[in-house]
Amino acid sequence: MKIVHVQSVLPLEDVIALKNKSEESSIKEAISKAVYHYLKCDLAKRKD
Repeated sequence: MKIVHVQSVLPLEDVIALKNKSEESSIKEAISKAVYHYLKCDLAKRKD
């Protein structure tokens, strides 16, 4: 397993919307959940 550090700037309203949609108690958990979902998603693995 390779660990990578990623840093990004996201608009506050987008982060709050993600937190509300994911129903997580913190922004950190909401972003983590979104990243893991993306990595598992079959659409993310397509190389069209």
